[in-house]
Amino acid sequence: MRKFGVLVAAALTALLLSSCSSTPTEPETQIPDKPAVEAPVVNAADYSDGYGGYIFRVGGGSVWCTINETPSFVLCEHRDVDVVYEIPAAPASCEGAWGYQAKLWAYQPSEGLVADWFCSSGLFSDPENAYDLPSGSKIVVGDITCFAAEMVARCDNASGQYLALGSEVYGFGN
Repeated sequence: MRKFGVLVAAALTALLLSSCSSTPTEPETQIPDKPAVEAPVVNAADYSDGYGGYIFRVGGGSVWCTINETPSFVLCEHRDVDVVYEIPAAPASCEGAWGYQAKLWAYQPSEGLVADWFCSSGLFSDPENAYDLPSGSKIVVGDITCFAAEMVARCDNASGQYLALGSEVYGFGN
């Protein structure tokens, strides 16, 4: 009987200790859904940088994205100090920053994935003068649609592939 009591105590202790340790949540569990068809669409011209790009901020500026018409892609980024998720390992070929910029092409590029991290050597665009994309609204430029979901930007191409980026979440749908 004493051995049974020791086993029960050991099992309870193990259970309690395992509940105290926190297992990191996969960032993709917090990715916003594709925006509803009826989500309000902003006037893309209001977000034009005058050079063929359209820049917007999400979450008061914690994330910003630039949609380019030619070639057709979107690059979303945020400051490295805002990141709370675990940065994925950079490939050996990347000698810049990794895990802060994500790129989605409107089509399959000649190399790499449609949606993936982007090896960066600095900011792609300056978010300081960019307009906020109101939460719940979307911007459409060519085959790229981006949606603001609170503190996360989600961008989809016409084929249904996507990227999502926020300081606490990221995800790619290839």
